[in-house]
Amino acid sequence: MGAAAGERAPASRAAPGGIALLCAVNAERRWLARVCRGGAEPLAGGIGAAAAGRAAERLLADPPEALLSVGFCGALDPRLRVGDLVAAECVVEEASGEVFAADPRLLAAAPGRRGTLVTARHLVRTPADRARLDGLACDLESAAAARVAAGAGIPFLALRAVSDETRHILPDFDRLTDAAGRLRPWAALRHVVIRPWELARLLRLWPASRRAGRALAAGVDDLLARLG
Repeated sequence: MGAAAGERAPASRAAPGGIALLCAVNAERRWLARVCRGGAEPLAGGIGAAAAGRAAERLLADPPEALLSVGFCGALDPRLRVGDLVAAECVVEEASGEVFAADPRLLAAAPGRRGTLVTARHLVRTPADRARLDGLACDLESAAAARVAAGAGIPFLALRAVSDETRHILPDFDRLTDAAGRLRPWAALRHVVIRPWELARLLRLWPASRRAGRALAAGVDDLLARLG
């Protein structure tokens, strides 16, 4: 979940024994790459649960110390603002109802608001979509990554930066991007010509993703520094 989409990055992994960072798209990875520590490089594994699960399995092939699901999220609590950090006490998968608790040590070191992160079945675009979910924030990947980490006995935490608030309506990304999350310029142009009200939603994404990206990078840097 996030306000911006980007192309998928080549596979990366944590330094041996280090902390693996998993995000969805390059828009997130570029911010995270600024704060890599100990040789770790963030992996942009793709959008959605299936992509996140596959990417997590690649990262855990050479088991790291911990796995972090990091990136953007959508607010479910109206008090959250763009750029706020969410450190999930637990991740709930909407599709199955399965709950994955955060590792206590990772959670204690993380900045941000505590609460439940809901991994939704589909992109949560509208206030009505958000109202049907019970939690602090939502994304599309963390539950799948958490399931892989739990199966491997690897400590897990989801740390996310808010890129869209409960009042925001996201563009229809299915019409605007390809399967890897890359914007299709001609499709976007055609989309806003037919639906001019979507232009304001698209224009909001750039400053929102920059604010969320700066907060995400600072939050992950803070967490990794505290973990030593």
